[in-house]
Amino acid sequence: MRAYSIDQFGVPGSVGEQPAPDAGTGEILVRVRAAGVNAFDTAVVAGYVKDYMEHRFPLVPGLDASGVVEAIGEGVSGFSNGDEVVGISERPFVGAGTFAQLVALPVLASARKPSTVGYVEAAALPTAGLTALSTVEAADPKAGQTVVIIGATGGVGSFAIQLAAARGAIVVAITRGDYAAYARELGATDTIDYTAGDPSDLLRARQPDGVDILIDFAADRELLARLADQVRTGGSVVSSAGVVDVEELAERGIRGTNANRAAPGRLAELVKLVDDGRIRVPATHTYRLEDAAAALQEQAGRHVRGKLVLDLSE
Repeated sequence: MRAYSIDQFGVPGSVGEQPAPDAGTGEILVRVRAAGVNAFDTAVVAGYVKDYMEHRFPLVPGLDASGVVEAIGEGVSGFSNGDEVVGISERPFVGAGTFAQLVALPVLASARKPSTVGYVEAAALPTAGLTALSTVEAADPKAGQTVVIIGATGGVGSFAIQLAAARGAIVVAITRGDYAAYARELGATDTIDYTAGDPSDLLRARQPDGVDILIDFAADRELLARLADQVRTGGSVVSSAGVVDVEELAERGIRGTNANRAAPGRLAELVKLVDDGRIRVPATHTYRLEDAAAALQEQAGRHVRGKLVLDLSE
């Protein structure tokens, strides 16, 4: 099979022939039609994850994929050859990812592809959607509450705006000025252009009485702390980047949470939300598999609107 792989950290990889995987116990072998690009992938190829997980070279990155089932592993039920699926490559090591023509996916991290979208859109769903789901659930916004989202128009933020707005929250999206219209399309009531000044000063001017909830997908510890100063007592601050000081916030009567991605077993819930029209897949920009290095470079720049996806349909 053809796959994009790297041979060392920090150096762009290339596309070449790699051994095709087999469907192991509890797995399905999927012919990949599209692969989502995530922040985790950029961390992997840069070597930032090497001290936390085993890495196997040549290393094929990629977590998310959509495609067609080609083989069924032992102990698998509920899937058949020819099924259109979406899933996450979950293994105890890094290196057998989705930037390839074939990938073995755990059945517990797979679901039927949404019937209302194509392969490219489906590949944008798993990691970003599950992360948004967990952060919004941790924040638990109520109708009428003001929710500020940092990094609101990236892949995760694009889902989070919709999930928070669906609960009746008033969503303030912190994003680039040229992404403001996109944020409003997703359900944001107001937007703050972080390129126009310090986001904490801009937020204070816009919301002088404070806000109820702060959800973060992009801030560093210092910026998050400045913005969290404007969360009212009884409110909450949630980050997927692990930069919340839970104890400091608790002293102010604010609930702090560092949220992880929701369990892959909940992927079918997201598929149903898409098929029911309750959420839409973010805007996508596609690259060919041969251009995976360029896609990773753009993702690492952290200014993506929506999601980047590798299109392997050719």
